[in-house]
Amino acid sequence: MRRTRRLAAFIFVYIAASIYHGAAAAPEAAKRPIWRIQSQTNVVYLMGSIHYLKKQNYPLDPAIESAFKDAKTVVFEMDLDSTKGDEAQHLLVAKAAYPDKTTLQQHVSETTYQLTADKLNQLDLDIGLFKAFKPWFVANMIIARSMQAMGFDPAYGVDQYFFRKAKEANKKTVALETFENQLDVLNKMPDFVQDLMLLQTVRTADSMRTGVNTIVKAWSAGDLKALDAALLQGMREYPEVYQRVIVERNHTWLPKIRAYLKDSESYLVIVGAGHLAGREGLVEALKAQGYSVEQL
Repeated sequence: MRRTRRLAAFIFVYIAASIYHGAAAAPEAAKRPIWRIQSQTNVVYLMGSIHYLKKQNYPLDPAIESAFKDAKTVVFEMDLDSTKGDEAQHLLVAKAAYPDKTTLQQHVSETTYQLTADKLNQLDLDIGLFKAFKPWFVANMIIARSMQAMGFDPAYGVDQYFFRKAKEANKKTVALETFENQLDVLNKMPDFVQDLMLLQTVRTADSMRTGVNTIVKAWSAGDLKALDAALLQGMREYPEVYQRVIVERNHTWLPKIRAYLKDSESYLVIVGAGHLAGREGLVEALKAQGYSVEQL
């Protein structure tokens, strides 16, 4: 049961809510969720992102805004414009719906299905609308709806905020992966993992505020140990999930960050906060490779 409950940590890390929060920004914090990586020729700022915030979380710390101003190129996990429009919606549906016309009820336990129906009803949604969709998608919708009910808005997420600013400032933007890559991380999870994800989503939705506040407090202070405990500790109990969601993607991104460090113009790299924490996080990986790593 302990392992099952803590799968909720995975949900926070990857699905829309993961990264998310409700505490006010902490401009007086001694440390911030951003690191300055120095090579012999260049500087890369590496920042942990929170995908859901409130208007009251702004303005961000001046040191973070200064890093953005200094960067010539801003790097995101994906091109956020690629999630918009008909093509993106068709891709999402193609990934999220069962291609063999089976239903959600056929792929999850009776308990999971009934609790999901009850939770959706509380959110003024009918489970019938989701019968053709996979558990990861339904979990995502529940989390997003719950976060929005608490006043959080993806429009105020750190990545969205800087994506808009980069476009307004005509800064170059780069994506580490595609929208399809991100969907596949969830879509390729085995059925039993998706069942657990959905079950724990509906069981923890009502207590989400406490977990979110814990995460955002750690994020605001740039406390990687606290982020590791809140976001990654439970996920490691599911090695396949942890490898696919965190480790493999970090390994894919690391050579790209090293390439930025060989360039002559500074970069700001913004990724989910869970990718910075832990012994296999990007911060420790860059330290191990001999770069100067300073938390701002």
